[in-house]
Amino acid sequence: MGTSRKTQEGKSRNTFLFSFTLLFLFIVYPKFILAQDPAIIPKTKDSLAIFIKTYPKQDTVFVRAIRPYALKLIYEDLNFKKADSLANVQKALSEKLKYGRGIYFSYLIKAIISTNKSQPREALKNFKNCLEVVTNYKLHPSLIEASLNNIAVAFDDLGQRDSALVYAMRAIDVQEKNIKIIKFPDSGPYEMVGDIYKYDKHYDRAIEYYMRGQQLAAKYDNIKNVAISENSIGNIYDLKKQPNDAIKHYKKALELADSEKYLLLQTDALSNLGRMYTQLKNYPEALKYLNKNLEICKVAESSNALSTAYLALADVYQNQKNYTQAEKYLTEAYKLNDQIEDILDKKTTISALVDFYAETGNYKKAYKFSVQEKEFADSLAAQNSEQLRQDLISKYESDKKEEQIKIMQEEQKNAAFRQKTWIFGAILGILLAGFAFGYVVNRNRLKQLQASQKLRNQIAADLHDEIGSTLSSISILSELVAFQQKKEQFNPEIMTQVSNDARNVIEKMDEIIWTINPDNDEFYNLETRLKSYAIPMLESKEIDFKFEFSQDLESIKIDMGKRRDIYLILKEAINNLVKYSASKSAYIEGKLIENKLIFKIIDTGIGFDINEESNRNGQKNMHNRAKKIGADLDIQSEVGKGTLVILSINVLT
Repeated sequence: MGTSRKTQEGKSRNTFLFSFTLLFLFIVYPKFILAQDPAIIPKTKDSLAIFIKTYPKQDTVFVRAIRPYALKLIYEDLNFKKADSLANVQKALSEKLKYGRGIYFSYLIKAIISTNKSQPREALKNFKNCLEVVTNYKLHPSLIEASLNNIAVAFDDLGQRDSALVYAMRAIDVQEKNIKIIKFPDSGPYEMVGDIYKYDKHYDRAIEYYMRGQQLAAKYDNIKNVAISENSIGNIYDLKKQPNDAIKHYKKALELADSEKYLLLQTDALSNLGRMYTQLKNYPEALKYLNKNLEICKVAESSNALSTAYLALADVYQNQKNYTQAEKYLTEAYKLNDQIEDILDKKTTISALVDFYAETGNYKKAYKFSVQEKEFADSLAAQNSEQLRQDLISKYESDKKEEQIKIMQEEQKNAAFRQKTWIFGAILGILLAGFAFGYVVNRNRLKQLQASQKLRNQIAADLHDEIGSTLSSISILSELVAFQQKKEQFNPEIMTQVSNDARNVIEKMDEIIWTINPDNDEFYNLETRLKSYAIPMLESKEIDFKFEFSQDLESIKIDMGKRRDIYLILKEAINNLVKYSASKSAYIEGKLIENKLIFKIIDTGIGFDINEESNRNGQKNMHNRAKKIGADLDIQSEVGKGTLVILSINVLT
């Protein structure tokens, strides 16, 4: 069939207009094309910068372009300030557009910045915000997995490895259940589980998880994660005392990190290589890597990385007996401790200082830092235990969510029956409550009577044992003096003994009266009495001392059944310090931690062998008194390294 001339002209005109329009859109207004096809968002940092600067801040294409640009600013330039500013812009526009992925990535960028600046608590908050956004907007399972794994990373940075393990395993579970729809599976959770097995010294299991993560990363060309795995495997050989094998993996990690311009991993690999060459006593090679590492760390805003760099350099110089340089770098690392949140990293710095001062013979400083080291160790153990409980509860609640919904539905069916039985139950409850109230009142009355009788018996025993025997001694000595006077054989030493015994009676009587006086239940009175005993004794021996009692102790009341024994234990400890320690300084501390009153008495004296038998009954009496009132008494000492006495008692129950 033929075509008319008019129709052909129309087709030609339409073709021309369409071609002209395309030409205009590509040349004059290319941003329109980009808006239609987000895949055309540029990839290089410079082109992304131009795109961000010129593209209208009005749609999801602009929001999506911020993420790769911000990540390049973080990893390649360490320009955290500019990346954070872009994240704020991204969040504001995403909330306006109700674009969940954009909000998620704004929190993610902020969290990554916090991680790289060694601010794990801030990172944890933003990673949890990511998980909340993913849940609220019902985003892809890959983002759920990523959020869970990132939370695990933050917990690990905080030293809370029990919680890290919980979230890492949840991330692996989500990923493996959705493996068919997750385009780029993440090796991160396997890396995290490997880290935790490494921390627990299960090295073979750690390598197993590192290899699983590395294989996954390699399969999807995730070079950064392959580099991380190489570095982690190097850590295992490092811990297994195989430095040559460790160096092989660290160098591979450094090579891959260089290719990806991943500066923070470069610092880790450089530091590790420096340590390995230090172990091999190849100090010039060690310093080559460590000095390069220090240069990068000074540019980065990471206290952890810089502290690690200082510690590694200190170790090289300490091995070469260059103690001046070693102390310089250790001091720089210690200055950063307040900026570091990971308790384990803090403890690592303190441990290095303890070893250094012990090696150089400065035992006073070594002891000072050893006390801090123990506090960090105790804090780390308590933190992991408590956080594990909380996270296991969260995991349990998450796993049981569907079951709870079924239970709620079942309860709705039974609502009518419960309504009919409510009145009967209420009446029965009132009767039972009345019975229980009467029982409690009578039981409390009985307890009060028993406590009163116990107190009377205690006072009687104290008067008999501690006052009666001394009065008997005074009576006998007085009769002896009278007899000697008759024989004109007076011995003045006997009167001195009578005077001492009388003073002892007065002191013990004062203690008993102080114990039974309810006005002295306030902690302040215990503190005052302890100081009034200790200060004159310490000053008489010219011992420098410091008392430190926390303000929250002011609200504590200590019942008379415990107060006297606490005082006598501490009194004996101070007495021993003054008489036997030959210490020039003493530190006496009282704190309230988790409903427990904890006292510490520390000296830097000559110490003693706690396993050596002694003829003195002081320590035995202290332990007996502690046992009687349900307290824990720990006495730590070592010849030449001073003594630490810790008394811990639950005074709130």
